Amino acid sequence: MNETILKDYFENKISAELLSANLNGSIKKLTYDTSEISVERMKSDSEFEVEQKHVKKILNDALNGNLTFDNLKTIASGLMFSDYFTWESDTEIGNRIATIIVELDNTEINFAISTKNLKLWKEYLESGIHKLKRK
Repeated sequence: MNETILKDYFENKISAELLSANLNGSIKKLTYDTSEISVERMKSDSEFEVEQKHVKKILNDALNGNLTFDNLKTIASGLMFSDYFTWESDTEIGNRIATIIVELDNTEINFAISTKNLKLWKEYLESGIHKLKRK
């Protein structure tokens, strides 16, 4: 995963298909239950704030079939461990963004990525009402 390409996607400079192509092969399986993500870090002293519209964009592109469920997991993992991408988790909307990113990154202990759950995450992002059910 290349952070510059993800930023370009968030800024509507490249398509979801180009992002997906970049993300494919970014996750390497280490054992049956562990993996690692390969990330090409952004060379910048500034930060990029992930906003509601960016999370909505990845959810919509997954719902429309332009990003795979694995792509979402890769994006979430990359965001979680990035020094470049940030969000205001002390605000209500920032907390929703953080919750969705964490849940997409940790599907084994949170919620499976499915069409139904993508719609529920999108609803949560917009309304603040979290309706996903634990496994």
